[in-house]
Amino acid sequence: MPDWERFVRRRMQRLTGAAKEDVVAELAHHLEETYEQARSTGLTERAAIRVTLQEVRNWNVLATEIGRAKQEAAMNHRTKSLWIPGLATLLGASVLLMAVQFSGFNPRLAWVRGIGMLFYWPWLAGLPLFGAVGAYLSRRAKGSVRTRVLAGLAPALVMLVVMSLILPFGLAIDGFHFFRLVAFGLGLLNWVFFPAACLLLGTLPFLGTSHPDGESREAYTR
Repeated sequence: MPDWERFVRRRMQRLTGAAKEDVVAELAHHLEETYEQARSTGLTERAAIRVTLQEVRNWNVLATEIGRAKQEAAMNHRTKSLWIPGLATLLGASVLLMAVQFSGFNPRLAWVRGIGMLFYWPWLAGLPLFGAVGAYLSRRAKGSVRTRVLAGLAPALVMLVVMSLILPFGLAIDGFHFFRLVAFGLGLLNWVFFPAACLLLGTLPFLGTSHPDGESREAYTR
């Protein structure tokens, strides 16, 4: 009997990625079943092989279609496990901050080693909830541990990107100044580091548990 797995692997060289072996094994199993069925009807080995090969008209087209399907599936999974949970976390944190500001709550001044920093304490206190929401939604979509962390920390990560883009423009316009860098560092503490710590508190319960369907963490973090 022909080595169908070797046969398929040679013709699916255009297909790359971690799923290639699964696709090769599945197609080889299908061809093997077709071949065995043809042989059971009394066909010679050569005739059975000819009938089996008719299952696939164009291997290049098949590889392209499978690759496109795998890419679309990966994009859909990324959307469900990262972008939607991350947007939910970001939206919730933003709405809470606006609510705190519109309520008339003034930020509290805290001194850390002689440096004064302003904090919206109600906002920071509410961030673990939204971090938990992002990580939970990501876990439901079978997101990896890293994906759940990214979804839960989305507001802090977005602020980090925004501040990193603003700093070069500020230095280019106003010139380099040590105190401007100090102010930037304090801004990172206020709007990135401390919020990220609060968000992380909410994500932690959803990082080491199993998926509700009973899959182990290793099974869906690969």
